[in-house]
Amino acid sequence: MMTFVEILLLALSLSVDSFVVSIGGSVTLGRVSVWKVLYVALIFGTVQAVLLFAGWGSGYSIVAYISKVAHYIALAILAYLGIRMIFSGIRKDTESVDLSGIRSMVVASVATSIDAMAVGVSLAMSDMKFPEALLVCVLTFVITVAASSAGIKIGSASGLRFGNIAKILGGLVLIFIGLRPFLSL
Repeated sequence: MMTFVEILLLALSLSVDSFVVSIGGSVTLGRVSVWKVLYVALIFGTVQAVLLFAGWGSGYSIVAYISKVAHYIALAILAYLGIRMIFSGIRKDTESVDLSGIRSMVVASVATSIDAMAVGVSLAMSDMKFPEALLVCVLTFVITVAASSAGIKIGSASGLRFGNIAKILGGLVLIFIGLRPFLSL
């Protein structure tokens, strides 16, 4: 069972891509209304939580068949995602999208949430039960909404600055969570 701090760190890690895309996508928006910020942030948060839960659900349905190797698969998925995030932060990749239309917002939110689906699968393979998975999804929703809101406000005011550091830290957290079952042996 994950501690609350680990769940919080996981939710923060998952929200990093939405934060960075929100900054990059809002740089050209100029002044943004509170309603626009909330609208975009709710889309990002909802898609993130739904794909995380869908990943957990699909992973949970197959874990019985692959239980002997599930921890190794979870480690591989989380290590891959974590390393990819770290390299993205080191390369200083900037992700810029158009946040002015609903279609582009949904596409951007799905693109930033694919990792959450893979993390959901790995959590199921780590034998996470429904109440804990629900808590992870709710916290991920709340933190992604907050991170996206902050990203939009920061991006519309000042442009890119902290996104790469957040990606590196988020990647390290994902790798640690993947290693956790092996550290407790």
